[in-house]
Amino acid sequence: MGAVVLFAVAMPPVAVAMLVCLLLGLAGVAFAASARPTRSQSASAASASTPGMLSGLGGARVAAGAAVAVLVLLATRWLALAVLAGGMATLWGRLLHDRRADEERRRVEGIAKWLEDLRDTLRGSAMGAEEALEHVAARPPVAIAAPLHTFLLRRRQGFRTEDALADLGEALAHPTADAAIAAIRLVVSGTAGAGRLYPTVNALAAAARDEVSARERVDRTRAVYQTSMKRLVIIGGGLLAYLRFMGGDLLDPYSTPAGQVVLLFPLGMWLGCVLWLRSLCRYDLPRRAVQVSS
Repeated sequence: MGAVVLFAVAMPPVAVAMLVCLLLGLAGVAFAASARPTRSQSASAASASTPGMLSGLGGARVAAGAAVAVLVLLATRWLALAVLAGGMATLWGRLLHDRRADEERRRVEGIAKWLEDLRDTLRGSAMGAEEALEHVAARPPVAIAAPLHTFLLRRRQGFRTEDALADLGEALAHPTADAAIAAIRLVVSGTAGAGRLYPTVNALAAAARDEVSARERVDRTRAVYQTSMKRLVIIGGGLLAYLRFMGGDLLDPYSTPAGQVVLLFPLGMWLGCVLWLRSLCRYDLPRRAVQVSS
């Protein structure tokens, strides 16, 4: 231990100044990016299908993370900790919460609403299957508005109902929607009787609504654990700060370049645990039914 302490030296001031300038430059770039016009709604909808933890970050959030990294670097002179603290500040709202789970739940809720509207239309009017589909697609739920608008546009352009429904199933990409569309295609093609469509849609609408209710219960339970984990993250950061500033020379060996490399190991393990907990927020969909094009 004595040899390690003798080996410990402070990071050169020039290196600290260069790193601070680099982080401040990144903050300036982030502010400049935030001043640009936002993308159109259609572009946002196109990219919403594959959202990630880094997608949609605003310039102010990135700048705040860079500022935190600068402060931690000036206070501790630990580059590894500064980078980790800056990344956590930037992604704080997404560390233990996956937006894809929320978007998936809204999509399922939209599918349930669409099936309920289709069921009510079939029950309360004398419309056929094709006319009922177009009537419901004209006033779609917000979460699945784009696929239904595309379906309605293709029907008005003269596409066959079977082809438009196949494209709709690919756009919705959900097993419940696949089952409903398969049943509707059988009726439209004349393979099955129209009288069987209403009970089928009714049962699928109830199943989709039950899935929404189950996911809401799961999300409420997850929210409790996410809050607890965020508290543990704050407590861990506070403990590390206490040891760094009040522990004397206990953590001085980590101020050396070799110490920073060693520090990457526990910090990497801790970050890996956080990311693993975040991965538990996702939903695993069952295998989709394969629809054969007619």
